[in-house]
Amino acid sequence: MDKGNSRFEWLKEYQQLDRDIKYLKWNIAKTAAESSRWTTGDLANMHVGGKDSRPAKLEKEYNRLQEELEWREKTEKDLLNLINSFDGVENKILMKKYVNGETLEEMTYDDDMPYALSYIQKRHAELRRRLTWLDEWDENKYEDQIIGHMQLR
Repeated sequence: MDKGNSRFEWLKEYQQLDRDIKYLKWNIAKTAAESSRWTTGDLANMHVGGKDSRPAKLEKEYNRLQEELEWREKTEKDLLNLINSFDGVENKILMKKYVNGETLEEMTYDDDMPYALSYIQKRHAELRRRLTWLDEWDENKYEDQIIGHMQLR
């Protein structure tokens, strides 16, 4: 199994995903502002036509950015649903580490985590093993279906 594509690796990428969403929102606002300049602003009297004009390219770029933002927001929501499928201290560890970016050591100072560092480390290690096992199980299940399907032909 390619560990680089596991759910656990995606959890590690949560913070990057969040930064990407913020950047896309900024870029969409910037693109919309420039597009507005061409339609109703100071550039509205410029006559540039055709599908290769700057206004046409801006519209295509705006649509592309919107699609990218929607995909990333859906992925972020899916990750949060996965994290929220865990209960209690496991949910807190996942949220604090992969959503808030806290270290395990920092968690010991949080009022809502009255646990020793060794306990938090142990629970985190158990979570990692479980997520890795689930990833391997999903991959094996998929491979079994593909191999089984290929054997039927």
